Amino acid sequence: MYSSVLIAIDGTARSRGILETVSRFCEPARHQLHVLLAVDVAYALAEDNRRISAFDQSEYPAASHEQQMADMTMQQAVDYLRSRGFQAEGNLVNGDPLSTIVAEAKRLESDLIVMGHRHLSRLDRMLDPSISSKVIDKAGCPVLVDARHL
Repeated sequence: MYSSVLIAIDGTARSRGILETVSRFCEPARHQLHVLLAVDVAYALAEDNRRISAFDQSEYPAASHEQQMADMTMQQAVDYLRSRGFQAEGNLVNGDPLSTIVAEAKRLESDLIVMGHRHLSRLDRMLDPSISSKVIDKAGCPVLVDARHL
């Protein structure tokens, strides 16, 4: 039975649907939930005690905004799961989604990864391949892909 579940979110509207799927399929008494949000390294800011410095806020406003949105998204995700009785923790990691998800799943010894799907056209998939299909190939554990259109 799966007990350690890694939930990969990206901050889009699909993230809420992924959390709803997890709360329907998992049980608070049986599952430890780990929420992961990978922050693009182009927007990653060095933080001191998880706070963005005043200098970074003024010098890198787009990156500062991205970091603030990631922090807020993560907190909302963890709060949502905890409000449903789950033990949940969140982790923001700077890096590309594929390697970050696979590395975190291995580090946490996850029994299951839950993530979304972007519904790309064939051309878009050629130009920007599906992250979920690559995670399926590399994860080493089952991957549940929530492919609902939201």
